[in-house]
Amino acid sequence: MILKNLTRRSVRSGLTLLGIAIGVAAVVALGSIAEGISSNFALVVGGSSNDLLITQAEAMDPAFSSIDETVGERLLAVPGVERVEPGVYTWVTTPGLPFFLLFGYEIGSTAMDHYRIVEGKPVSGPGQMVIGRRATESIDISVGENLRIYGTPFRVVGIYETGQGIEESGGVVTLEDAQTAAQFERKVSLYEIGLRRGDDTEATIERIESLDLELKVSKTSERESNQQYEQMMQGFAWGIAAIAIFIGGLGMMNSMVMSVLERTREIGTLRALGWSRWRVLWIILGESMALSAAGGVVGVLMGIGLAKLAGAVPGMGVLLQGAFTPAIIIQGLVTALVLGLVGGVYPAWRAAGLRPVEALSYEGGTASDFKAGMLSRIGSQSFRNLWRRRNRTLLAAAGIGIGVGTLVMLGGLTTGMIGQMNNLAGTGSPGNITVMQRDVPDLSLSSVDESVMRQVQGMPQVESVSPMVLGFVITPELPLFFIFGLEPNSAAMDHYKIMEGRRVQRPSEIIIGSNAADSYDLELGDTMTLYNTRYRVVGIFETGVAWEEGGGILALRESQRILNRPRNVSFLFVDVKDPAMALPVQDAINQRFPKVRASISSEFAQSTDDIASMQGIAGAIGMLALIVGGIVVANTMLMSIYERTREIGTLRALGWPGKRILSQIVQESLLLCLLSALLGSIGAVILLTGLSSIPFAGGAMLRPAWEPGTFVVSVSLAIVLGLIGGFYPAWRASKLQPVEALRYE
Repeated sequence: MILKNLTRRSVRSGLTLLGIAIGVAAVVALGSIAEGISSNFALVVGGSSNDLLITQAEAMDPAFSSIDETVGERLLAVPGVERVEPGVYTWVTTPGLPFFLLFGYEIGSTAMDHYRIVEGKPVSGPGQMVIGRRATESIDISVGENLRIYGTPFRVVGIYETGQGIEESGGVVTLEDAQTAAQFERKVSLYEIGLRRGDDTEATIERIESLDLELKVSKTSERESNQQYEQMMQGFAWGIAAIAIFIGGLGMMNSMVMSVLERTREIGTLRALGWSRWRVLWIILGESMALSAAGGVVGVLMGIGLAKLAGAVPGMGVLLQGAFTPAIIIQGLVTALVLGLVGGVYPAWRAAGLRPVEALSYEGGTASDFKAGMLSRIGSQSFRNLWRRRNRTLLAAAGIGIGVGTLVMLGGLTTGMIGQMNNLAGTGSPGNITVMQRDVPDLSLSSVDESVMRQVQGMPQVESVSPMVLGFVITPELPLFFIFGLEPNSAAMDHYKIMEGRRVQRPSEIIIGSNAADSYDLELGDTMTLYNTRYRVVGIFETGVAWEEGGGILALRESQRILNRPRNVSFLFVDVKDPAMALPVQDAINQRFPKVRASISSEFAQSTDDIASMQGIAGAIGMLALIVGGIVVANTMLMSIYERTREIGTLRALGWPGKRILSQIVQESLLLCLLSALLGSIGAVILLTGLSSIPFAGGAMLRPAWEPGTFVVSVSLAIVLGLIGGFYPAWRASKLQPVEALRYE
């Protein structure tokens, strides 16, 4: 009977199933991608035949690790160590790959042998590169051709395979070439250690750790990614999936409520024939669970397909390769069943509570959810039709509103992030220029030689240059803490308004932002540990830039020391004497220093790869939410047509043409979407404003900025949803013949 009831309204059941499937697909696809990112990164630089991997303590990833190359001599002196092989591991940008992994090792080392050459020959000297198989597919390059890294040409002498996607999306060069590309002067990212046979591995690890060099030691066969970073990735994936799940749940509830309404007289007949309330409840709940189970299976298959499709995207696909585990598949199926349970409980309870007399006297589309009230007598016919079924309307509006609200929130966050980045260190005022490394894939990887600072300072139009080092720490104690290194007396320091205490005067001191003080419960005189070094809090600052207030400021040289970046900085903030000369100075810096990019500070963020990636992700999330919302619209309008079939037949019998019926239904759909867009936009502003005011770790990044364009785009998409979601039901209604409609039961 359950199957018969579902197939009797196959279109409605199909739309509901699709809504559930999309939510489940989001769980499976995003969960597998997050798992894939975590596992893939854990395997990178961990697959060679060496025994140990040494990176900088507290570094989130080897790409952010920096170790002085003199450390290698001390490691080689440790009993049990047979060989010490330095390596450089960094992300760079190429024309075909926005994220290209560059590995640098000594020629002939065991670490370099890990990259199995399948075409050409290994690297034998400077200026040469072997490139991964996946990279050749994205860049379309072959042996004998040149690949430019930050303007420097490398001749591709071979192609390698390792069986690991991220490794195969990069290239291998000599250690010295990689140090030059990454601006790692006399530094390396990591050391791979080969141990003497027969020696105790754990004892050797203890000896290395006892050197007190602020190093992290792990076995190459067991290297794991940073746990906090992995949790952030999984949380991000679940946050996106939750949007689709919630909207899918509303769609499920909407469908089941309408099923109950449509079958009210049938349920009344069953109750009159002796069916108990529990039997009615279980039949409705069983339909909901069966529908959700089918949606779960379809969603799992869709999720696997979407993840594989994402992994095949040229350039970025390697970063999105999914790792499918039984746990992820189970999560998807459990999600579907929970949707069915939650979405079916209220309709089932409502059906079970119907009295036989009430149910048998139900008049279908001519009845209302509640007493008519004043609102049922005002406004257009379309508005009155929506208000007459306010339960159904509110459920549908909630689904669409969540989709629109998601778009509004993402737009507000992106705009806010751009504004905050454009005001980094107070650089947003006229006449300011921001200088960073050219084409770097991530702001935190930017590296500018201090010699550039001195030469820029010597330009006649320049008033001052403030260097800054940017880093961050992710630990259990500090889930996300930004480190800013500045000269205490630089012009950029004037941006940081000291609310309590004073500025930094010694290397052992730090001033922290008000958000960080609230998040980590720190006060003046407290101490905090960064990279195994203790610092005393001597001041608390505010800037109005949320992510700055989520970190702390160290003296420039001290930040360079703990981040192991001597003679290098992340940014240069240039103040020009005459604001009218800012653009010529920017052009002069770009022409004179090809390895850096100078931007007018008020336009700095828009030109970074970080913001481009964020905007792409925001667009994808928004479209996911709107697709699910569109299904809710179509489902709602289609069920409205089923319920009002006899009413529509009466109108046709009274002379209403099909075009008028079509227009009426489309108007209802558009009005529903417009009301939902309005409520979703207001809710998004209230929710995000509230979240941004709550002090919590990472909350500094949730400070939105609202632009009219954000709301215009969101409402426009809602109108498109209304047209798409309402057209088929409207067309179907317009084709109903009066006799056929009046006989509908």
